[in-house]
Amino acid sequence: MWASIDKLLYYKWVIMRSVINVLGNAENVFKLIENNLRRVISNVIESIVAIVVNEGNCINSDVSVTEERIATGFYIDKDVIITVSHILSNFKDRLCIISLDGDIYKGTVISVDEDNDLMFIGVDVSRRPLKIEDTLISEGAIVFSSGIAQGILRHFITMGIVSGLEVRSIINNREIEGLMLLNMPTIPGMSGAPLLNIDSNVVGMLLSRSFSYNEFSLALPSSRIFLSYLILRKLGKVVHIKLGLKLLQSPNALKKLKLENGLMIMGIANKLLFKNCNISVGDIIIEVNGKKINTLEDFRKAIALSILDNMSIELILFSQKEGLKRCHVDISSAHLY
Repeated sequence: MWASIDKLLYYKWVIMRSVINVLGNAENVFKLIENNLRRVISNVIESIVAIVVNEGNCINSDVSVTEERIATGFYIDKDVIITVSHILSNFKDRLCIISLDGDIYKGTVISVDEDNDLMFIGVDVSRRPLKIEDTLISEGAIVFSSGIAQGILRHFITMGIVSGLEVRSIINNREIEGLMLLNMPTIPGMSGAPLLNIDSNVVGMLLSRSFSYNEFSLALPSSRIFLSYLILRKLGKVVHIKLGLKLLQSPNALKKLKLENGLMIMGIANKLLFKNCNISVGDIIIEVNGKKINTLEDFRKAIALSILDNMSIELILFSQKEGLKRCHVDISSAHLY
């Protein structure tokens, strides 16, 4: 009997030790997250500014703020700020830049990328730019953001996880594809704030709150920001190529066709592309300019790189009837906008 009691006490002791270890590890994890959050925010705070579309001059007495005309922005180059374009009504709008230390200076619109809700602003005041990742962050990743709220010159911090990818949303009467859905609350004025990973690098930009889901937000992937800015630096404006293809990521279809990668064509709006390349609905795009395509973001990136490299677009496709086939698209004849 005493042996049974000793075993019972031993098992209870083991369980208690396990509980204590779990609680101790959880406390360490929370402390680690807290320390990382403090470090991330301290690294980016200098680069964050408020963007105000203002009718008067950019002086203290003339700066007026309305919810529709204010956003957060951040430096992506020593004299270039990026923010959302939906606060802009036209290129003649006056932009006032307000730093967290109270400095107010003018900004000039360099270029607008409406399909990604991006606006690039040139300024005379230099600050440290944030590093932008050119790869897509994965679902489940922990992310942080710091933005400036409407009417309050101080930053607000929010934290969450990437809950979904390839979300579509209507922003400023335009449909934007390939957005990230974040389990992260935001407040008015934080649109345009940088989305950061634990290394203090930009992995996206907040665009808006998601009204379809409580406490959720939408963000543009940093890969889109990175490529748009490279195109802007090369061409002096942001342009895109539209091939008029509706594509779908379908792992089940790839498995049935014994393919390792690719996107299925679900619709073709470009009649010239259909005629010249003999592309059909159901074909699988495997490669673009020699690069394997696994995701929709891979496809967008490959098309954007063709603009940067000033090269034509070559698609390698798989057809169930014809097998492998190639499609050559001349950029000069493609739809650039």
